[in-house]
Amino acid sequence: MVQQKVSARLGPVRGANELLDVIEMVHHIQELDELLERVLLEARAFVNADAGTLYLVSRNRLYFSFVQNDTLFARNQAESRYVYSSRSLPLDNSSLAGYVAASGESLLIDDVYHIQSQVDYSFNPSFDQKTSYLTRSMLIVPLSTRTGRIVGVLQLINAKAEDGTVVAFSEHDRRYVNQFARHAAGAIEAARLSKEMVLRMVELAELRDPFETSRHAKRVGAYAAELYHLWATQHGTPEKTIRRKRGVLKTAAMLHDIGKVAVSDTILQKRGKLTTQERERLRWHTVLGARLFTYTNSPWDQMSREVILNHHERWDGTGYPGKLPSIHTNPISFGPGKTGTEIPVSARIVAVVDVFDALVSERAYKDPWEVDRALEYLEASAGSQFDPELVALFLGMQDVVSSIRTKYEY
Repeated sequence: MVQQKVSARLGPVRGANELLDVIEMVHHIQELDELLERVLLEARAFVNADAGTLYLVSRNRLYFSFVQNDTLFARNQAESRYVYSSRSLPLDNSSLAGYVAASGESLLIDDVYHIQSQVDYSFNPSFDQKTSYLTRSMLIVPLSTRTGRIVGVLQLINAKAEDGTVVAFSEHDRRYVNQFARHAAGAIEAARLSKEMVLRMVELAELRDPFETSRHAKRVGAYAAELYHLWATQHGTPEKTIRRKRGVLKTAAMLHDIGKVAVSDTILQKRGKLTTQERERLRWHTVLGARLFTYTNSPWDQMSREVILNHHERWDGTGYPGKLPSIHTNPISFGPGKTGTEIPVSARIVAVVDVFDALVSERAYKDPWEVDRALEYLEASAGSQFDPELVALFLGMQDVVSSIRTKYEY
């Protein structure tokens, strides 16, 4: 059995003032993935939890949306393998999180392997069995909005005392986390609405080009976020900056081809080789798409503009649209190509992952390639079409790539 909390670990680690500060902070985060990561991180910090999972409710199921686990990740297991899990749970008592989502009640469990038989819920040990992790204490709360709508579940695992011993969560912990969860739920609902608007834009492009699907956009966004994280870590970027920018890049990358809504169906859906004039018109999508994000200058608008305008530039300077005096000039004419690090890193990243996903996907003009063949193409094109450093990093993250492809299936 897990020992009860001792004097070294009484109640939440943080005080009421810090709770208010964190609540205010989460309401200012607009990008969904950044918000989910931060909500889980801060909730764990409040109660010194070793691990945690954040689930979101969608289509009457509970989807595994974000995970943090200090013990597992310290063993160098692939963190993103769990982040990109496609696992979902029914909203019922077959799991603890499902019970909380269905009932709206929070649960405080000292030891999940010694739950009393007369209760209406049970612990599913499959995650422990798969990962060799040992879950003991749990605090599980619903993410319920002011209107009572449950948008997800926050599950905190294994409270720790100062000496690292796993202990039980307290009622005081429950009150703090419940209060935080109510505010977090409202922020999550708002961020989900914003993300839905982005997906609607992607679906609009899909109506014009059936091969530019929302699944393709989600894969490109996820690949880009993971590749940026590796690159930024290698370059010594502060973790706080990485968390903020990877979320913005993930969303911006999903819109990389939004300018295709202005390209003729005859060109987009043509099977076979395009004429010189058709190729030129297709290339306009970079400039036309970037123009959509010039009216405001938020970090997301800036990143979207960078990605959309530059994701067809090439490392060797033979890409497009090149150096332009203005993206608003009509008629559109291209300038000399940008080379190397003249191309924003966000666009260099999307260039790699977009081509990879296009190669392994069916297109109007080709059958899907095998993954190994696509990776060989990237490697052969490093230093000419692509940033060689980014290609090397992408080749080394294939476990994560495989998980993303499984989650956003073809």
